Amino acid sequence: MNVNIEKTIKEIVRKLIPVRSFSEEELASARSIVNKLNSQLIGLMYESKRGRELLAENADGENINETVMLTINELLPSAKEFTSALQDYWLELIHAAIKKTAQTQRLPRFEKAFVLIEITAPKYSDNSKLWDTSNRAINLIINNLKGIFFKDDNFEHMAFGVISNWGEEAKTIIKIMPFEKLVNVI
Repeated sequence: MNVNIEKTIKEIVRKLIPVRSFSEEELASARSIVNKLNSQLIGLMYESKRGRELLAENADGENINETVMLTINELLPSAKEFTSALQDYWLELIHAAIKKTAQTQRLPRFEKAFVLIEITAPKYSDNSKLWDTSNRAINLIINNLKGIFFKDDNFEHMAFGVISNWGEEAKTIIKIMPFEKLVNVI
């Protein structure tokens, strides 16, 4: 077994076995440990070709009226808990969604784009009292769209927004559209 995964499992056992009822602090600590374990397991899966193929099945994409919608059936991770394995996994998901979109229609390239990131978080995830969208790994998304849908991620070529809500299943939807669509709305 991977040494990091083994350490994380031991940490979970050490923290949870002696506890009879869970305080908010203990639940927060357990969530953090489980997120760490999830990241490590993703890294382990990502090392195999079949694992990458299975993980990429969590991504889809479409282009409707010059608005590209990339759907990732995962919760955008916290920037604080972001590991290189999780980064590789998310790169694979984003690029799999882009590839699926490109298979059916051409990918638009915008002089100036607006990127809307919609995050649906299960109620049990992270901090159920306050879910801070600015602490998500937003840069990972933006940095992997530039050069494909817009030239650069500076204010001359793109703007972005992030919204989130509670739901039954984790999901991150990335919409890339011409900036003019946003200007017409506001």
